[in-house]
Amino acid sequence: MTLNTWVAGNPGSARAMADSMKRHGAGVEEVASGWHRVKGKAEGGWEGRASAAFQGFAAQQGGDGDALAGLFPRFGQACTVWADEIDTVKARMEQAKQVATEGQLMVFGDSIYPPKPFTGAPPGPVDPRVPGAEDRANQQSAQYEAAKALHAKQEAAFAEAQATVAQARGMEKVAHETLSRSMDAVTGALKDIGQAAEWGKAAAAPTSAVTAALAGAAMDMEAHAANATRAGFETALQQGPAAVRGCWASLTTAQRTDLMDRFPQMVGGADGVPVVDRDQANRSVLAAQRQGLVNKLDEERRRLREDPYHRRGISDSDSQYRIWQLEESLKGIDRLQEKLGPSAEQSDYYLLGVDGTVNSRGQAIIASGNPDNADNVLTSVPGTFSDLGDAMDYVDRNDRLAERAEQLNPGTKTAAITWSDYNSPSDLLNASDERFANEAKGDLARFQEGLRATHNGPPSHNTVLGHSYGSTVVGYAARDHGLSSDEIAFIGSPGVGVDRAEDLGVPPDHVWSGTSGHDIIDTWTPSLSPGDIGNGSDDHWYGMNPSDPHFGGQILETDPTAGHSDYWDREQSIDSISRVVAGNNREMPSNHG
Repeated sequence: MTLNTWVAGNPGSARAMADSMKRHGAGVEEVASGWHRVKGKAEGGWEGRASAAFQGFAAQQGGDGDALAGLFPRFGQACTVWADEIDTVKARMEQAKQVATEGQLMVFGDSIYPPKPFTGAPPGPVDPRVPGAEDRANQQSAQYEAAKALHAKQEAAFAEAQATVAQARGMEKVAHETLSRSMDAVTGALKDIGQAAEWGKAAAAPTSAVTAALAGAAMDMEAHAANATRAGFETALQQGPAAVRGCWASLTTAQRTDLMDRFPQMVGGADGVPVVDRDQANRSVLAAQRQGLVNKLDEERRRLREDPYHRRGISDSDSQYRIWQLEESLKGIDRLQEKLGPSAEQSDYYLLGVDGTVNSRGQAIIASGNPDNADNVLTSVPGTFSDLGDAMDYVDRNDRLAERAEQLNPGTKTAAITWSDYNSPSDLLNASDERFANEAKGDLARFQEGLRATHNGPPSHNTVLGHSYGSTVVGYAARDHGLSSDEIAFIGSPGVGVDRAEDLGVPPDHVWSGTSGHDIIDTWTPSLSPGDIGNGSDDHWYGMNPSDPHFGGQILETDPTAGHSDYWDREQSIDSISRVVAGNNREMPSNHG
């Protein structure tokens, strides 16, 4: 299992915040002292009921100011202790990488890769009648012993690095738990200050500059405490899925719950957050989006009813079109919620991304089965005009592939993901524009990287399958970013952005493509480049047809009578794709050439 040495958090920023809090505390203490001085002056030169009332008010402001001022050093001290602990954790992670490097393990960025299984074998018996056989045997024996010694060295280095990383993760978790408890204690103490509620009112409509200053300090304190976890998580998001995975693993249960409650869309869309947690966050996002659509629809219908022209029978086409759009979006969300069921535990469907309203069509990522625990993982990218309703059709189709893959490879578990998380072309004319693929390619590559980061146990066998324009998205992602995938497959493709399978970042014998003889894609998407005419190759909008023998990939057998959307309905196509997904490649036809 690959070791992740990325550490969430910036000790330097934490120390800067600690210094800022100390300065805040000094300022608040000065304000509190001012109240005490005012009270003292009132005691010596002002008598009567009004003086007593004012002195009481000043005493309360001063006392509460003292209490608030005392919280800032506590906050700063907690940040300083945390920064020291995280510095130690980072040093341990660097130590683990050093051990791995010296042990001749592969270290890439923040990842330490385990040694590959040792497959060497000692040389066989020597035939003394063959000239030079003994010398070759001695050489082979020396090579074998050297390889065995290197592998033992690598295993020992990995074991040491693994123990160091585990120890560092334990320290990191304790540091976060301690910081979280400190922040909770500070915010709890803040609520216990008598004037805290009044300061909140004063911040909204200040009548006293001094009280407003205390209000601002209190609110600043609360905001820093509440957003400490978010800041670290956002930093991880900027650094990629491996960083997100490391950050999420370091958080306490309370911190994770807080992030999912306050920022469900951020957590739900974060590649590197485990599937179960993403699903939980996205289900709450989906529910909120549905309610928002219902409210908008009710408001639009109310406006239409109250429109005087509508009452006289004159149609408001714009309003009716907006109502139709809202109704269609609502239907898509309802169909998605029906498929998901009340929970992943009951349905085994996981929502890994959702925007039910974007482009009036909706986008989603739906997994059938948990990819984090599967042996084989399929990610399928739909093509032109992929809305929520279309995504549900792909989910049903991919379920057939997953079921067949498990039959072909008994004892294994296959998860099938429908990645309909991009702005797909709305029609064939728009499908001739590569901007949709360019906009989507980075997101797809990052999603695949996230699947690797969150997977439990040995790496899964991953396949990315693109259908129609979805194959163009897959090809662009593989060409420009690389896909963390074992297999890349295309069906019914208008081209994938390259003319050779070897340019997709995986060995050509792991690139698969099939196009049925009855698929209209061959007729409707011919290359528009004059240089491609009559060159003997089957060139399309986005490069050579990956099903062409000259492309250099592998044959994906399809039913010759299947149409463009029939691949999931024909046994021959289902078997071919499922063998790739299951890793049964040896049963497939040979390379095109």
